[in-house]
Amino acid sequence: MRHDLHIDGHAFRLRPVTEADAAYIVDVRKRGGTFLNRGADSIDQQLEWLDRYFAREGDFYFVVETLHGREREGLVALYSSEPADRSAEWGRWVLRAGSNAAVESALLVYRCAFDRLSLARVRCRTLATNVQTVSFHDSCGLARTPGLVIIEHNGSPCPGIEHSLSASEWPAVHARLDTLASRFSAGRHRCPTQSRP
Repeated sequence: MRHDLHIDGHAFRLRPVTEADAAYIVDVRKRGGTFLNRGADSIDQQLEWLDRYFAREGDFYFVVETLHGREREGLVALYSSEPADRSAEWGRWVLRAGSNAAVESALLVYRCAFDRLSLARVRCRTLATNVQTVSFHDSCGLARTPGLVIIEHNGSPCPGIEHSLSASEWPAVHARLDTLASRFSAGRHRCPTQSRP
């Protein structure tokens, strides 16, 4: 959907996806690896997808970019919202190779969900074979949903793992992620030739 949510962090920010990002979306998703669902093959196909996205309620798609310089680092979204229980899923998460935005982009997604949209719960579903991302969610302090989770990946059912975070658990996760993001930001802006006492 078209929205005007902008969430600034220590070194990165989220801003709404626009039509001008179509070529970037195609490119970064093609480079994103085997764990992403196949996306648009052309800018025209991506623009058609964006037209459908802009008409869909409860779907918030973002570009992750540097706070200073506005260099695009990747993409992330909150979607599949359930107004009845005030929950949503976050995903479509892809960062450019070598990006250091993982921790802060996750932090900003949760800030959007809980502080801006006042959601009660956020879930994320990951292919079980995507060990690195599963481990990342575990390290953030998210609980795994018990039971078998099946994710459709490029038209085929695949085993997955679902993590969830409730509004009551958010303060503790916020403290952990914000501390990490703040430390990274301080290191990112420290001059490498700066002398230390």
